[in-house]
Amino acid sequence: MKNYLKIPGGVGMILLSLTTFTVAEAQTCTVDWNNVHQRIDGFGASSAFTGFTWTTNLADMFFSTNNGTARSKNGTNFTFTGVGLSLLRSQIQPGGFANANEITLMQYAQARGASIWSTPWSPQASFKNNNNTVGGTILSSSYQAYANQLAGYVAKLKSTYSITNFYALSIQNEPDATVNYVSCYWNAQQFHDFVPYLYNALVASNVSSTRIMLPESENWPDYSNLVVTAMSDSTSNMVGIVADHNYDGANGPATLTKNSYGKPLWETEVSTFDPQDGSISNGVYWAKRIYLFMTQAQVNAYHFWWLINLNTDNEGLTDNNYFPSKRMYTMGQYSRFVRPNYYRIDASTTGSALISAYQETNSGNFAIVAVNNTSTAISQTFNLSNFPSVSSVTPWITSATMSLSNQAPVGVAGSSFSYTLPAVSVVTFVGQVVNASSIPPTLTPVADRTINAGQTVLVTNTATDPNVPPQTLTFNLLNSPSGATLTSLDATDSQFSWRAPVGQAGTTNLVTIEVTDTGTLLSATNSFNVMVNPLSSQPTVDSINTAGGQVALTVSGPQGPDYTVLTSTNLAGPVGSWQVLLTTNSPVTPVTLVVPIVPTDPCRFYSIQIGP
Repeated sequence: MKNYLKIPGGVGMILLSLTTFTVAEAQTCTVDWNNVHQRIDGFGASSAFTGFTWTTNLADMFFSTNNGTARSKNGTNFTFTGVGLSLLRSQIQPGGFANANEITLMQYAQARGASIWSTPWSPQASFKNNNNTVGGTILSSSYQAYANQLAGYVAKLKSTYSITNFYALSIQNEPDATVNYVSCYWNAQQFHDFVPYLYNALVASNVSSTRIMLPESENWPDYSNLVVTAMSDSTSNMVGIVADHNYDGANGPATLTKNSYGKPLWETEVSTFDPQDGSISNGVYWAKRIYLFMTQAQVNAYHFWWLINLNTDNEGLTDNNYFPSKRMYTMGQYSRFVRPNYYRIDASTTGSALISAYQETNSGNFAIVAVNNTSTAISQTFNLSNFPSVSSVTPWITSATMSLSNQAPVGVAGSSFSYTLPAVSVVTFVGQVVNASSIPPTLTPVADRTINAGQTVLVTNTATDPNVPPQTLTFNLLNSPSGATLTSLDATDSQFSWRAPVGQAGTTNLVTIEVTDTGTLLSATNSFNVMVNPLSSQPTVDSINTAGGQVALTVSGPQGPDYTVLTSTNLAGPVGSWQVLLTTNSPVTPVTLVVPIVPTDPCRFYSIQIGP
């Protein structure tokens, strides 16, 4: 920039040219490998209301890390860099099905490594008190039918469309929103009462690994406390994720911290409705919002609203012609490099850059994301505290002139490196600790499991070895409940199996798996909990009928256990006088158990026992 100063000089005047230089502000950040915070489940966006056919190129743009070319809605080709989203939020239509376009995208996203989860905007009209898919509330008399419908939706995605990586099922999109489109109101008590119906329906449909999500309020603070009642008793054991949206204004709410009740905490929808703005200023705004949710709210997952904008505002990661906005790429500065099962680690700085850091502990991969929201470049020094040895990091930049552009590696000396963060930009530094032979084998983290008594939990434990060539890996079960087994499946996988006895109902059981290599005998361990729900009830005989020389007992009770019919001719007799007539393995209740009549007995008594 040049400034001219007028100075009196007799007959004429003297013009002095002064040049002003902008100097990068010097700042320091310390990243601590050992100060570990929340696990990251991923980053995503939604395909709800999609009315067009998805292409593999567009799927690559969102869910892969490939570079490619896609075709816009108006027929123009454009290039892209894949942002590697790891979560896809799809829509459940009233009636319990997905539209064909979304199913296609689910398949594409899954093939590129993403997990799928779904949200209904409303139950079908006949399940509601206003017989309409807009507004109204669900009828309690429809709980069972609706739970069966939602569980059937998941089961059909898996069996018919091979969506095997289905992760979670939300009960309702924005149950507190007053809108004139497909919607439904729920209150806290309804959520509490419906969760057991849905949980048991998922168990009965053999999709019990699906995590139940609630409440997806339209506001992050969940002003109506829609989640609190379900978390006040044993129903909380059936809930897998606490999630809400963030329609709280441009900079709101003031406080992002909230009670997650010990569950993963997800932000699942946000956008703004101002005119479409694909600029870097808008992109950096959203990078700042992600930074705040990662560091203050400590969320496990973060979602934008639409993948592709269906309107003419800022609701999508692209505009409505499919062209990427800078916010897609600044989100990609996180999603491409901070993968599921990374953990956030501490990054402390007193400067103006907004810096967060993440590690994959066993592999030694890490990413440091720096957001410069100022109009001045920042000379940023990073001190890597407690890191294993690191030789270099690779910067990736999104700015006004670059979109996820990788730069030349930067050397790390004395556990430190420096880099100039361009004004109004996001820079991600990607690295890996060196000397892989000194790193233990990797065990993929396993989420906690919740099951019913009598149900068998099967968990595949996957390990990798960083050595080249890979060494032989050995699995061991260090801690487990009685009766559990660990079976080797192949060179990198083992399967944990345990059927929870009825006596273990209401317990939490720690499982610890160890994998050891045969080279330097380095090992890694991974722990998870298997939580067994309390028995929802004891078995009861609803009716007893005789016909054709047989007795038919209709029995109700909890899902999961075996049901055994015992008989005796003497109620006062010793315990050993009861004889087993029939055992039905883990039936769906109510169940009818049929046993023969012994015509020579003057009377006979029956008892129902659950096990094992």
